[in-house]
Amino acid sequence: MVSCVHHIPGRARFKIEALRRDPELARMIEANVGSLEGVSSVEINRYAASIIVHYCPRTSEIERIMGHICDHCPKSADNRQRGPVPQERGATDRLTSVRPPAKVGIALRDAAAKAVVNTLIKRAVEQSLAGLVVGLR
Repeated sequence: MVSCVHHIPGRARFKIEALRRDPELARMIEANVGSLEGVSSVEINRYAASIIVHYCPRTSEIERIMGHICDHCPKSADNRQRGPVPQERGATDRLTSVRPPAKVGIALRDAAAKAVVNTLIKRAVEQSLAGLVVGLR
């Protein structure tokens, strides 16, 4: 399966499980994608089954790069991940919503709740101390 797992303008990471068992596929993709206009480098990690492509966002499009990768993968028509290519955060056109894992969400919620409670306690203590100082005068 071919999927774009991370993308910011100028850099994209793709996962291709077939890379683990096919060193020739890795060489072919590196040569072919590396020769595309606007692509400055291609890094392949066969053990992680990933490809990192560095490209110029003004002269090359991520969809075209992914299409070129899929053209060189076995059974690419069957294996290509459906749906939009992940975009960088802040892009408004086709932002892919990414939900953090449940444990991360719970930890963030708990941290925010503690921060609010600590702020309230701090303000209450400050007001009480200010009242005592005014009362002593």
